[in-house]
Amino acid sequence: MAIIKGDNDYADVDFLFLKRHLQLLDLELAPLNARISITRDPESAGLCDQAEYFIGQGFVAIQRYLITTKSVLGVNTADAFNTPPQLTSKVSFATAINAGANYWKHVEEWIEIINKTSHHNLTGQARKTLLQIEEITPWAEYTCSNLLAILLKGQSLNLSLLLPEIEEWRNNLFAYL
Repeated sequence: MAIIKGDNDYADVDFLFLKRHLQLLDLELAPLNARISITRDPESAGLCDQAEYFIGQGFVAIQRYLITTKSVLGVNTADAFNTPPQLTSKVSFATAINAGANYWKHVEEWIEIINKTSHHNLTGQARKTLLQIEEITPWAEYTCSNLLAILLKGQSLNLSLLLPEIEEWRNNLFAYL
């Protein structure tokens, strides 16, 4: 879909769809987060796995928005993913989201290789993704949850709290044109 920029506003239907989608995921995450905070062993209770699932799905939805937006605007992938906001000196917000989404979608494939050898034997996009994640957080159990916690800088783990950074990225991408 097209994005139309007015003076200081955007008509961005995909962003509205993403916003609603993240809010729906947050409806699942909110009670999980509450239970995690009061449960003696949330991991054994399966709460952490459930939260990781919804967070991973959120990263995939955001990745789709990033790809759609950069494609509609005709910006190449490298430039789009290097567009601020920056998370660290080496990793932008968009790169972190993309790495989180790729991790969520492919980690089971990578685990198969890692279990047979070592993560140093991963190549291509798998290796690149893990290196990007390791710039931000160790990849281990609950990598998506850990990544979200870092992206949110201490706020509650609600995906919709990423919307201001997503908007900032889109606005910066427009300024890039």
